[in-house]
Amino acid sequence: MRKAVIPILFVFSLSATAQEKKVADTAKTNTIQEVVVTSLGVKRQARSLTYSSQQIGGDELTEVKTPNFLNSVSGKVSNVQINRTNGVGSSVRVIMRGNKSASSSQPLYVIDGIPIINSVGKAPEASQYSTMPDAGDVLSSINPDDIESINFLKGASASALYGSIGGNGVILITTKKGKVGKSSISYNTSFTVDQAYSLPKLQHSYLSYDPSVLGQYAGISNESWGAKGASKDHLKDFLQNGTTWVNSLSFQSGTEKSTNYFSIGNTTNKGVVPSSYFDQYNVSFRNSSKYLNDKLTLDANFIGSLQNSINRQTPGVSFSPLVSLYWLPRDVDFDQYGPNNYSYLNKERLLPAQNWWAIGPDGKFNGNPATQNPYWILNRNKVTVNNKNTYSALSLAYQINPWLSARVRGNYSWNITDSRRGVSAYSDPNLITSNGENGRFLQNKYENSSTYGDVLLIGSPKLSEDISLDFTVGGSINTTRNTVTEIDNAYLAAPNLFTTSNLQWNVDRGVGDGFHNINYSTKKQIQSVFASASLGYKNMFYVDMTFRNDWDSSLAFTGTNGYDYESVGANAVLSSVFKLPEAISFWKVRGSYATVGLGLPANLTTATIPYNTAYGYIVDAGQILYPKYSLITDPAFKELFVKPELNKTFEVGTELRMFKNRLSFDFTYYNSNASNQLLPVTISSYLGGLPSGSYYVNAGKIQNTGFETSLSYRILNSEKLGWTASLNASANKNKIVELFPDRLKVNKDLLLALTGGGAYTKLKVGGSFGDIYGFKFQRDQQGRILVDADGKPMADKEIGYLGNPNPKFMLGFSNSFNIGKLGISFLIDGKFGGQVLSLTEKANDMMGVSQNSASARDAGGVSIPNAVYAPGTPNAGAAYTGLTDAKAYYNAVGANQEGAGIDEAYIYSATTVRLRQASIGYTFDINSSYLKNATVSIVGTNLFFFYKKAPFDPEQVSGNTPGGVGVDSFGIPITRSIGLSLKANF
Repeated sequence: MRKAVIPILFVFSLSATAQEKKVADTAKTNTIQEVVVTSLGVKRQARSLTYSSQQIGGDELTEVKTPNFLNSVSGKVSNVQINRTNGVGSSVRVIMRGNKSASSSQPLYVIDGIPIINSVGKAPEASQYSTMPDAGDVLSSINPDDIESINFLKGASASALYGSIGGNGVILITTKKGKVGKSSISYNTSFTVDQAYSLPKLQHSYLSYDPSVLGQYAGISNESWGAKGASKDHLKDFLQNGTTWVNSLSFQSGTEKSTNYFSIGNTTNKGVVPSSYFDQYNVSFRNSSKYLNDKLTLDANFIGSLQNSINRQTPGVSFSPLVSLYWLPRDVDFDQYGPNNYSYLNKERLLPAQNWWAIGPDGKFNGNPATQNPYWILNRNKVTVNNKNTYSALSLAYQINPWLSARVRGNYSWNITDSRRGVSAYSDPNLITSNGENGRFLQNKYENSSTYGDVLLIGSPKLSEDISLDFTVGGSINTTRNTVTEIDNAYLAAPNLFTTSNLQWNVDRGVGDGFHNINYSTKKQIQSVFASASLGYKNMFYVDMTFRNDWDSSLAFTGTNGYDYESVGANAVLSSVFKLPEAISFWKVRGSYATVGLGLPANLTTATIPYNTAYGYIVDAGQILYPKYSLITDPAFKELFVKPELNKTFEVGTELRMFKNRLSFDFTYYNSNASNQLLPVTISSYLGGLPSGSYYVNAGKIQNTGFETSLSYRILNSEKLGWTASLNASANKNKIVELFPDRLKVNKDLLLALTGGGAYTKLKVGGSFGDIYGFKFQRDQQGRILVDADGKPMADKEIGYLGNPNPKFMLGFSNSFNIGKLGISFLIDGKFGGQVLSLTEKANDMMGVSQNSASARDAGGVSIPNAVYAPGTPNAGAAYTGLTDAKAYYNAVGANQEGAGIDEAYIYSATTVRLRQASIGYTFDINSSYLKNATVSIVGTNLFFFYKKAPFDPEQVSGNTPGGVGVDSFGIPITRSIGLSLKANF
């Protein structure tokens, strides 16, 4: 079933059978009796909803498959922003209706009505010095062929029944059940070839040396600012065509009393970077059975997966094989350092040593930061990520009478992610750290579990012929546990043996040498009671009300026992109230208001108790780590005591369907204000009367306002020829209204760093979430760029605002056609506005390896528009109209290290319009004894951009963090995938 809020996309059906199903689904969706899944898995008539929701079918996720099904949602749901991280199996960042929290704006995920925790491991930052890749998340392990539908509850009114865990919206996933009737088997497979494209534009027309000068040779310099001359493009030879093979086999059977669904799946990927692999195995089982004359229904579900990846790409310079090729001094023969010659046997230690141009005869590395042989990185600095995920759920429902039922449900989910990297001896000494001559071992291990149980009483009594009532009353307990192990040790007893038993801890180590052994556990429990009621009058007017109270263990020691959230909404079905023109099939207006929020991180409030207790610190390799921030406990500052974040949201909207439901229109306007943000602040000199120190403060307000709209029209509607067109748009404006209260007298210009944003993404009063800050051109009062006596641009001494990466407007257009049994499908979506920063381009320019640097040399230098000589120069105040030497210019603005250069020169438009996916397929009706039908399709994803100005894909982020958006730090290249898919039903 699909609601009228249609995606931002172009969609043409995969096959005739798929198109026939879509037409049927659309017709059903557009009837006024449509039933949708809402909070807690309760089904409601769509006409009675007082808020916006959008549902997409599982077929839309599998038309053109992606290993993480959430990537398939991109462009298909309005006002949902999805950011990819680093490659197959990595996590996905999902934001609905804008960023609301400095802690996390990720939505709650719910499977078959029961919440789960979408845990992720330690995420890398938007930094040049990351050491580990994104570890993936739980959602990336779900087989999309097991999903029946997904419903997006984007507003607070829709998710209020979930309380604090649903403060950022809810994504409801309904899995497939067996069907009553004859048993059936389905086999789905797709094989695609993945190709890197839109790579950084590099130059191969200037060398790293001057052959005419005696004593100069290739590699004498780390940079490529030498004489003109041709050199080979080794990057294209290094990158390979990747492959992704996805297989799924499912079996379903059922009787009137019991149905079963079972599936197994496998995803195998060979990356575009050599020696990078990913394997995933899935298993799923669901049974639904009826007992006691069909009054008792048992629903049991199990989902499990294993993921193993090798050499998933890590952002930053340190462990990226691509950086070594970007910066390779031009005319250095990389072929002599290839896959069979990246190491040699060191005769002194009888250990593999690295063979690389940047290593001198004395064994020292050239360059700061130095590069390594790409094949050495992939084979001797190898990183592995192993994930295990299980989810099991059980639900018992008893029909007490025709209008009242009771449910008892529970689930247990467990996952563990284990990321390990071994850094072999003879790697760059800066990566092994001091005295680490035997190598270095890094491990990030995160184990998470969640236990959830609830009891529900669901009723729909008939109060009268005119008045209807639907209600839900219940209570729940949700317990989450997390165990974290982080190891970083460069003191191996035996060289290159990367096991925990080979690590030495009782050593006289240097300060800051990357020596860590952190292990801690957290636990959090939320106990809740809740209720909802929906009153209807003559199927024309509806009023919704919800209430929930949470008792949250994260508030321990704060003096607060619990908190409550409420929502209220109303709608009017105008097509039932008034006699409208025959062309109008259905018209509804709606409005709602809700207060929901987010709880606190587990164990945070233990910082209120003395440091000499076991709860107030973490032990790192025998050293006590006291909390960096404490909580305010002075009663005089009671308003600053920690408390849950609070999001107050108002929304209004309308739904209109015309011409016998062939045309549908939906519009929503919303305004949300998220307050009580948990923020760290350092107070000095008793500002505001508070003793100096570092504190967690509940303050701040983040505002999001915007709209989302969609228009869909079934232009042609027959089995032989079908055509459906859809158009939708959404916009969101985000503003940081407040950070710290006036009482603390915190400087209004204070920049608050966002987690995962490195040195670049900040919060500031009056700004927007995720604003990018960096060094700007120094300008005079008229805004003209200041240059020195040699014409080199000068940088401001303090960082300044550069831009915001979030799109201001998202727009899409979809079409689906079928011509008999032939189906054609493609999807286009666009994101408009925003700015992004490329550290990759910044470094490549300074190294003289970018095409920009070659073009500037060809032109005789760089022209700097609107520039004047700086004060103190001989021509101070005079216009600068000359050409600046290319090397001098790019050494001034570029940089291969953080905190240098001029970031403003590397800000690009984030606007993109792309062909997201396409397919053409044909369905063969076999109708034999064994095979019913089969659909064969040519499919493609992320095929090309109609418009893109940034030198990288602005959708890609370093890690799944609040602040990791909009900064490219040597990320993996964009890949397009083209291949074949087969769907066979037996």
